[in-house]
Order: sequence, then structure tokens, then C-alpha cells
Amino acid sequence: MATRFFSLGLSIVFSLSLQAYGQAEGGDFEQKFYQELVKESGLKDPSTRKIPNGLSTKNITPPCDPRRFEDVVMNKNVSTAEYFRLLKSYFLSCSSELTQNSTLGLLGLLEYSSYSYPFLSHPRVKEFLVKLPSGIRVPGILALKEDPRPRPLVIFKCGVFCSAAASGSMKAYLMHLFDQSPFNVLMVANQTGMDYIAYNKIITLGGWSEGFEALEIGKWMLEQWPYRDRISSVHFIGLSLGGNAAVMGAAFNDRYRRDNGQKIFNSVTAVCPVVSLKPTLEHLFSRQIVGRVFASNAKSQFLGAKQYLTDVPELISESLIPGRLGMADYIGGLASASLQKRGVASTTDSYFKSTNFWNWKEEVKTPLLVWASKDDMVVNAELNAQVMAEDDFYQNSPYVSSLILNYGNHCGFASAYGVQASAAVLRTFIMKHSPEFSEEYNAKQDMKWKWEFKKIGPAYEHVGQTWNFYAKYDKVKVSFKIFNWNGGGECTLDGPWGKNTNCVSSREYWIPISELKALGARIPSNDVEAQTLTREFNTKVEFRSGTKALTGTSSSDFYMTWRRHFE
Repeated sequence: MATRFFSLGLSIVFSLSLQAYGQAEGGDFEQKFYQELVKESGLKDPSTRKIPNGLSTKNITPPCDPRRFEDVVMNKNVSTAEYFRLLKSYFLSCSSELTQNSTLGLLGLLEYSSYSYPFLSHPRVKEFLVKLPSGIRVPGILALKEDPRPRPLVIFKCGVFCSAAASGSMKAYLMHLFDQSPFNVLMVANQTGMDYIAYNKIITLGGWSEGFEALEIGKWMLEQWPYRDRISSVHFIGLSLGGNAAVMGAAFNDRYRRDNGQKIFNSVTAVCPVVSLKPTLEHLFSRQIVGRVFASNAKSQFLGAKQYLTDVPELISESLIPGRLGMADYIGGLASASLQKRGVASTTDSYFKSTNFWNWKEEVKTPLLVWASKDDMVVNAELNAQVMAEDDFYQNSPYVSSLILNYGNHCGFASAYGVQASAAVLRTFIMKHSPEFSEEYNAKQDMKWKWEFKKIGPAYEHVGQTWNFYAKYDKVKVSFKIFNWNGGGECTLDGPWGKNTNCVSSREYWIPISELKALGARIPSNDVEAQTLTREFNTKVEFRSGTKALTGTSSSDFYMTWRRHFE
């Protein structure tokens, strides 16, 4: 059924190559921007391109294992308000451990944007196009799970100048939402993306239009998509400038409902979001290095887009684009002039008012998680998420809350806190608001470890287990990391959760995939699918001994337990 969808559904709506616009014309704006920032800041690009396996890069103590957090918040008696409290409590207790040895700051952003994940080589990930009733065409990337059962659909909107292509944020968040979660995912271009501009011939930037467009996309998927029976609920995530669409979309979601009275989105997540556009742009462009580099890249993007525009091409030229301190008003003027050409009364001031969430007077009652970091060098948290956190409406709201962490810079929480914890935040918030699916999600299955495992004794301790799949290979490698308390003075001093890897050995087992079909294992068709399965298994499968996690014990008698329906 799904294979038929990809051949039939795309032939109906496809007319252009999204990759041609998204990469050949626009390129990866994020990665280029961060690379130039690193160079301008005098830092050295480590030039390492990681392939995350779904686990933290360091050993995590059992209390701070994201699985334990997930077990607690997925309890059916946990309300939205209680979820927010538990989420903040988890990071308050475990942030220092999760960020130990992490790459932070600008280099962390570069690491996060450089993950190796050519997802369009995955057999379940395809280019997609949504054609809205208004005539607007929204390019995207659609990732569908192997089976056709109904499950949550996550619509993800990326940030400024982001196309529907394998950009940094698209790669990182598709890992979290598809590989490490039981969701189908539609990732859509930002309205400022080169592919979006090429399709629609107009220029606009965030705010009312993008938030409302997100609702239209969700409604189209629920009512017009030929395979809408695969959707159990719809959730929206917006990143950076896409976060402006998210906070506005959450507000609109309460008012603009479907004909049957139901809301379109069950939940909304705004990651490192723009809440108020103009002050955010003014602060960004006022900064010496960041503002200068961003202005230069923005100028290149506008000049590249000019060839596609039919609304305001005359306003874009080398001589008309100002320096960085005038860029905010120039951007507002472009968007306003475009609206006027389309018959919408607008001024620069009124345009910026429409992008300011605080001009929406009604309290949001759609579950909304605002996730940001204090060290964000692009979208200043004090002007955006922090205002939300301190607002009288939302400080004690049962529907809305802000998780503001110390690190992550601009949306790069995966490099700061690890891909395991970052995915758990997104996955659990969506699952808590997917009552039609969460009961199935919580159903677990067990399988006894039946392959020989030599006893390790009390001087040794399990500190982690890792799955690795390989392309076209009929066996999967399972590695057990074991700490040796008798390995020397440093081992005794640091303990199993310290930095010293010399005290840790590994045992490897090759298990026939045919014996793991109950877990959803299959032979990967290529390297990308192998990476995806590796992340899936490292997320959903846990080794346990009795009622406890195997990690932190010296047990040689254990079993595997997993949540169903990831595959």
C-alpha cells in the first residue's frame, strides 16, 4: 500500500525537482552560515561528520537515562501540566551529566548541522508536494513507516531560508521524529526557502501567513491526502523562524477548526522560536560577527531568489539591499510590498505586527511546548522564549510551558544534550497528546537473551548496550560495554560514569536478523536504512535484568524489552 502511494500520490502532485531548488540553487544555508561563523570567530572547523547511532556519546547513569524519564511521563495519569513539571525536573537534575564532554557553543551548532544522513536514499523517505486550495504549493519531504497502521503525523517546518532538502536541521530532526520515534513525518520548506519561492513566485517571512499555512497543510493531509487513513492525529513542530509559525499556529488552532469542530493539531512544539520577529531581527543584525555573516548570507539568498519572483523583483538588487543595520526594515518592506501586489493592504509596521505573537490576545489552549536555550546566538531567548516563560498568561498555564536550557545554541540540542535525550523530549510530548496511539505505544514485549553470554562477576558493571545494522547483511551486531572496577587507580577514582574509556571493554555478538523479526528487524537495503534501523533499535530496545535496567548491574541473566509500533 505504501509503495503504491509513493508512485501514485507523487505523480499527481509533483511537477518540479525539490532537490534542484533546495540544494543546487539555495544550498544548505544553515551549514554554510555556521561554517562562516566558525571561520570569522577564529575557531577551527573539526571537519568531523558524525553518524549518530541514537544513543548518547557518553555513558549515562541509570537515573538520568532518558528511558526512565520516558517511563514516568508516559504514565496515563500524567497530565499536560504535570508533564511540563517532570520535563523541567529531569533537565534540572540531569543537564550537567548529559552535557558532560558535549560539544557546545558555535562548534556544537556546526556539529549538529553536519550530521551525515542523506535521507532521500532511504526507501521510505520521498520528496512530496502539498497543493493547497489557495493555489500555494508547499514542497516537503515525506517519511512513512513500513506498515500502514494509523499513527501520529508530525508536520515539521524548518527555519529561515530552509528548503525541503537535506539541510542540517532537516537531518537532525528527521532522525529524532522518524528514526527515534513511532511517527510518520512531513517536513516542509520555510516560506523563505528557495524551492518555496520558485514554486510560488512570492516572498514573505513568517508570522500570520506561515502559521495559518501550517493549519492548511494539516487540514489537507487529514482531508485530501489519498492515504489519510494512515493518520491517527496531527502534530506541528516549528524551528527558529518556523517556530514563529508554530506559536501563531497554536493560537490559530484554537479558533480555526475543521468543519466537524475538531482542532487540526493535537499538539504544537516551538523549538528555538521567533516569538516577536522585528526585535529578533534587529538584535541579530546588530551583532558584529553573527549579524554581518547573516546579513551577507541573506543578501545572497535574496539575489538568488530574484529570478523566480513575480511580485517584487524590482526591490531586489545589489544597490537596494542595505547593510546589516538596515536589513530588518528592508525585509519587512519586501514582505509588505509583496502583500500589496497580491491585493492585501499592508505597511512595514502592520506586517511586523502580524508576526508578533503578543498581538494575539486570546490565551492559547492547544498544548504548546516552547523549547529554547539561553546561549542562542541567532534567536535571542530573552526577547522570545523567556518572555513567554514570564508572561502572566503562561507562567501557570496548564496548556503552555517553556523549557529554557543553558545550552543548545540555535536549536542544536542534539549536540549539547545528546540525540537520545533530545529525541525523548519531542517524542514524549507528542505521545502524551496522542491518546489514540499512546496505549499501543506503552504496550511492551519481551524476549529472553538466548545467545551465550559469559558471566562477568561483581568486579564488572554494564554501562551500555549498542545495536548496529549493516547494509544488505543478515546479522546485526550487539555490543555490551562493561566497566572494570579492577582496571587500575583511575578506574576506581572515576567510576563507571567518568571520562576514562580505558576502563571499559566491549563484548560483541552477531545475531541473525531472522531471529529478531518480532522486534521489527529487517535486512537493510542500503547504508542509510541501516543507520535508521540502528537508531530505531538503540531507542526502542532496552536490556533489563529482572525489574531493573541491565546498565548499572553485573548481571549475566537478562532479556530485551521494547515498545511496539516504532517500525
